[in-house]
Parts: sequence; structure tokens; C-alpha cells
Amino acid sequence: MTSPGLPDFAAPHAAAPVGTMLTPPSPTPRRRPLGAIALVFSILAAVVAPGVAGFAAFRVARGAGAEYVARGGQSVDWRLLSPVRDLVLMGEIAFWSGTVLGTAALVLGIVATVRGAGRGSGIAAIVLGSLGPFAFAALVFLALVTGAAGINGLAA
Repeated sequence: MTSPGLPDFAAPHAAAPVGTMLTPPSPTPRRRPLGAIALVFSILAAVVAPGVAGFAAFRVARGAGAEYVARGGQSVDWRLLSPVRDLVLMGEIAFWSGTVLGTAALVLGIVATVRGAGRGSGIAAIVLGSLGPFAFAALVFLALVTGAAGINGLAA
């Protein structure tokens, strides 16, 4: 029996008490992008930046070494780098961008590890970010030596 003008309500579900959810909410996976971002930064800092700098260092050694040989091997000054100044700038940009990205990777990796927001990726970013400067120095040194070794007339 309903009162006129009032809506009819259905009886509550008999199997569950009032206020109980009949189906549990679907679990939503937590996104953990902080560790992944740190890992991407560390890969850029430890792989890409040394690669670019190594390429630039090889070409700088070839160009500056050729200029050194053309001057008779008598004077060593900054003017030797004039023919390859764009490559020197490329190497310097790779150095500074690798430094900034590596530092950011270390900080984000530590934060991700502490918070648990991508702990595995954060640890990998910390390790890769820490090894980045050594990879950079080794690759640039190897590229300079290889580039200088290929110059005719230098080894006399």
C-alpha cells in the first residue's frame, strides 16, 4: 500500500545486510611511473650522451689533429679547435645534458626506491646513473685516441 504521491521503494536484498556492497570493486592497478622516468633519464645519460660525445670527440680529434699537422706540429693552442668548433659545442652539450639527466635520474631513482613507486626501475636508474660518468669518460677518451691515431703524419 502506497501513499498517494510517494514513490514505491524496493525491499533491500535479502542475502546482504543493508549498506553492504553486493560486488567488490574491481582492483585498479597502481601506476608507478617515477621509477620508469628515472630509468629513461639514466639511459639517456649513460648511453645516449656518451655516444653523442664519443662521436663528437672522434671528429674533433680528426679535425684538430689535421690542423695540428698542417701547422707543422709546433704550436698547441685553442685555435686548433676553430675548424671543429661546432663539434666541440656538440660534445659540450652532450656533457652538460648527460650531467643534468644523470643527476635527475639519481634523484628520481632514490625517490622511487624509497616510496616504492617503481622500486626495480628506480634501483636500475641509480646504478646506471652512477656508472654514467665512467662510461662517458671512457668512451670520449677512446674516441679521442682512435681519432688521433688515424691522422696521417702525426705519428712520426
